[in-house]
Formats: sequence, C-alpha cells, structure tokens
Amino acid sequence: MLRQMERSSRRWEKMVFPTLVAFILLAGYGFFLVYSVTRDMSIIAQTIEVDFRQDVVHIRDDISVMTGQVEMMQKTMAAISVKMDPLQEFGPLLAEIKELDDSVGRISSSVDNMDQSVVGMNNSMNSLDDSMYYMGRDVGDMNDSFSSPTKMFKRMMPW
Repeated sequence: MLRQMERSSRRWEKMVFPTLVAFILLAGYGFFLVYSVTRDMSIIAQTIEVDFRQDVVHIRDDISVMTGQVEMMQKTMAAISVKMDPLQEFGPLLAEIKELDDSVGRISSSVDNMDQSVVGMNNSMNSLDDSMYYMGRDVGDMNDSFSSPTKMFKRMMPW
C-alpha cells in the first residue's frame, strides 16, 4: 500500500512540478508583456505632449500677431470712413487703401503660419495613429501567446 502511494505521489510530482515551472515562466512572460505595453503607452504620451505643446505655442503666437494686425486694420478702416467725405480728394484715400492692402498681406502670412501649425498637428496625429496600431498588434500577440499554452494545459488536465 505504501509503495503504491509512493508511486502515485511520484506520478503527481512528475506532473505538478513541470506544470508549476511552466506557470512561473508564463507569469514572468506576462509581466514582461504588460511592462512593455505600459512603457509604450508612456512613450506615446510623452511624444504627444511635446508635439502638442509646440503646436499650441505656435498657434498662440500667430493669434497674437493676427490680433495686432486686426487692430491696425480697424484703425485704418476708421480713418477711411472719416475720409470718405465726397468733398475731399481721393489721394489720401488711395494711401489708406494701400495701407489696408499691406495689412491684408500680413494677415495672409499669419494664416500661412497657422496652416503650418495645423500640418504639424496632423503629423502628430499620424504618429499617434501609428503608435496605436503597434500597441494593438502587441496586445494581439500577447493574446496569441497566452491562448496556445492554455490550450496545451487544458489537454493535459485529467478532468
């Protein structure tokens, strides 16, 4: 009876210890995968934050320049409206119109700068899209790596 129990015990040891070792290895690999995903998310967040801050600074600067130009335009328009009296000569009015044309040119330059800032934001979003793709792929790989060993252990269990 004692020998039979020892044989049974050894059979269980042959099955339990390798299973325990495999479980420990899989748990370590799972920790590594979670750590990798967390690190990737941190890198993505830092990249987005830096790019977004730069774009916001450019937009803020462009808006302040545009505000000054709009104020100058407002003054120019007020001067034009005062000088629209039909009794006055058209010479000073033409000078005011030229000044207005120059202001519109400066506003166009500011809009071009804003357009470049939007292009930078678009590039940042493309970078985010790529990072999300790679993260999804890593999660899929992690799912595949867990499903195969689980099926193997399920076939090995006696119940």
